[in-house]
Amino acid sequence: MKFITAVALFALMLTSCVTKESNYALINGQFIGEKEGKEIHLCKVEHGETAKVAVTTISADGRFGFNYPVDKAGLYVLNVVWDKALRSVKKDHDLKRLYLEDGVELDVKISDGTYELLASNSVKNDVLSEWNTKVDTVFSYSHGFSYNMADYTSFFPLLPKYVDETAAFKAKINTGDANFDELMKLLVETDMNASALTFIYTPRGKHPERKDYAEYYETLLNEKSPQSARLLELPNGYDYVRLYSMFAVMSLPDKPTDWNKAAMENIPNDLLKGYYALNNVSKFRTYDDAYVAYKAMVEPFLSTPYLKDELKAFEMTIRDFEKGSPAFDFAGKDVNGKEHKLSDYKGNLVYIDVWATWCGPCKSQIPALKELEKKYHGQPVTFLSISVDKMKDQQKWKDFVKEENLQGVQLMADKAFASDVAEAYRINAIPRFMLIDMDGNIVSTDAPRPSDEKANELIKKYL
Repeated sequence: MKFITAVALFALMLTSCVTKESNYALINGQFIGEKEGKEIHLCKVEHGETAKVAVTTISADGRFGFNYPVDKAGLYVLNVVWDKALRSVKKDHDLKRLYLEDGVELDVKISDGTYELLASNSVKNDVLSEWNTKVDTVFSYSHGFSYNMADYTSFFPLLPKYVDETAAFKAKINTGDANFDELMKLLVETDMNASALTFIYTPRGKHPERKDYAEYYETLLNEKSPQSARLLELPNGYDYVRLYSMFAVMSLPDKPTDWNKAAMENIPNDLLKGYYALNNVSKFRTYDDAYVAYKAMVEPFLSTPYLKDELKAFEMTIRDFEKGSPAFDFAGKDVNGKEHKLSDYKGNLVYIDVWATWCGPCKSQIPALKELEKKYHGQPVTFLSISVDKMKDQQKWKDFVKEENLQGVQLMADKAFASDVAEAYRINAIPRFMLIDMDGNIVSTDAPRPSDEKANELIKKYL
């Protein structure tokens, strides 16, 4: 994640407040408390979690600020962080939440554990600030013994009151912006539900049996499943997906044989299923049968480029690609835009040529490659060439394929040397030739070139 260091940008804060620029959101802040070794992070909500996008220091008189270019309106969080250890000070339960969009101007006062909106030109932030203050009491109970040592005998009797207050607050949200109002209502609901679940899963002096649970937990189980993809716009959105799925599985009468499958079955939204699937791959340490089975189960729900790319990136960390191991199933598109995967050709030997139109040594192998293709015509051998040309040269690649009458399967990778095939097989120089056996396992990730007789011998050996 790229982020902005605000030290230079806000040097004027040492003597004055930050001045407004057009198309920016402006935050003028005052920090109260010990300032030594601390900095302020501005974090953006992405994929149901927060990610740092800007950093500023705290001046001697406690001032800080951000003049941030907002590409899309949404929720942000201010975090106080010890700059040396980069350890968040979490006494405020991440409740320094803001709604930023072009033109917003906010004056705030914060400490390690408090947040106060002093002035605002945004009714949306007025509403959000009011809710932040109201829900802070609930979070103090729910978010663990670091904040409140109370056990369920203290918290459960208060739940009906908190639930009623949540419903009343939701009912009065009406800023005139339907998009924000929908998001704010979802935040209010999610805060309440996540708090109830967080409480039962954090360390306490005394934990309840299921028979001791407050009535609200049955309502939560039966009526509050994570259904809206807009949960991914909330700082605690994914956390609620995780908490709810865990609660739902633990509420089943019988222990499931496959926890993750059961958890995903209790997440109604397919996109949220994909995020659950991605966030649970970290339990795998090796590329084994268990991982392959898990991947096959979850791939239908990895419906966005982000989810697909993140799974590929993780897979790179557990793959060695030694001889005999399953080949990485890369993909590319042909001249007509149709996607092909390596696995589409399982049952054939696959001789792979990674190349580019700008690569002289690559093009010098084309005559020998054509001869090799003729030699094995009609036999179960697929010759698959995948170009790592840049996308701006896609038409050049298409023209070259046509002009040179290239045969076999001709594909183009999507991100040149940053594409999955190049990253998976650690390709930083071309041409690179590889051979995959009929079962989809690696024979060689550095096979002989077509001009070398050893290439022919290797193919014959595995036919």
